[in-house]
Amino acid sequence: MKKVEETHKRQSQKEAEKINCILHALKEEHQHLSIKEMSELLSRHGLSKGASWQNLYKWLPDELQEYYVEKDSDDKYFYNNTFAEQNKINKALDNAELSAAEKKEQITIISHFLDSIKDSPVYEKAKEFLLKEEANLKSFRNTNTNSANFSRILFMGAPEANIKKDIWDKIYKAMSTNSILQIEYTPEGRTSSETYKVQPFQLIFDNGIWELWSYSLKNKHEGMRLFNLSRITNIHILELAKKFILPKNYNFLHYVVGNFGCYNDETPRLYKIKFTKDSYAWLYSKERIWGDNQTREETEDGYILSFEASQLKPILRWVLGWGDEVQPLEPADLVSEWKEKVIRMGEKLKY
Repeated sequence: MKKVEETHKRQSQKEAEKINCILHALKEEHQHLSIKEMSELLSRHGLSKGASWQNLYKWLPDELQEYYVEKDSDDKYFYNNTFAEQNKINKALDNAELSAAEKKEQITIISHFLDSIKDSPVYEKAKEFLLKEEANLKSFRNTNTNSANFSRILFMGAPEANIKKDIWDKIYKAMSTNSILQIEYTPEGRTSSETYKVQPFQLIFDNGIWELWSYSLKNKHEGMRLFNLSRITNIHILELAKKFILPKNYNFLHYVVGNFGCYNDETPRLYKIKFTKDSYAWLYSKERIWGDNQTREETEDGYILSFEASQLKPILRWVLGWGDEVQPLEPADLVSEWKEKVIRMGEKLKY
């Protein structure tokens, strides 16, 4: 009996090693794999014993279901990150011992956030959870201002963007199958649209704006760039046979330097900005990290904030938003663009 138990334990351990190897490829490398491709993957990692695709087919699909793995339209397996994250939220809320009032509070906060991302794939997934709490949802969404029926915590989102459901659906499908998209897009500062073929890497929600981070195949604009979903007017998926592969160890955060959202100039530079002493900007800016290698130099009338970033446009908007409480010192193009805008604003005062 003891020998049988030890054999079973060794077999389970070997199966666990195989599953971990496959999950790493699906979850960390965002691959889509067939059973046959999984068998080849295990062979490359020295786990070929008992890993023929015929053997894997007998037991692996059932095991993978427990790890949020699903099939795409090509019958390949992929890790459904959205479903996994929502499951974590559901489990945390299920395990928590909440009173009725506390539970309403949690649902209200989630609901307020979801209102800002309506029609997105994230909204559709999370809505499944909210439907389970429909009775409570109706009670706190009524117009009664009694304290029992409204949340004491409020999520103030940015204005909703008008994005068609067809755009959401096609982008989401293209990402799940690594398919190329063709889009009609109006770039910033233009009035007419242009046609782009793009490899959709990731959807990003940044300060009320949905962006598609993609590799553009357009000759004049080839390379990584952001596409604002609100400015996409037409979209379709090119032949499903045309697939692309995400870069190994892909991580969007590796592309961007600075903490001003998802905009990226590619090349990090040193920024220096002077803050007026005792102003709100002076107090606010001290409490946060704005970029890499951040330093602060105190002066008699304030301080100079220095950091590295690759985000000129959002930094320019940020500086302008503080009015006369800040002054950009470096780089030169930040200073010149800031001066031009301040002068144009001053000229408008004459009218």
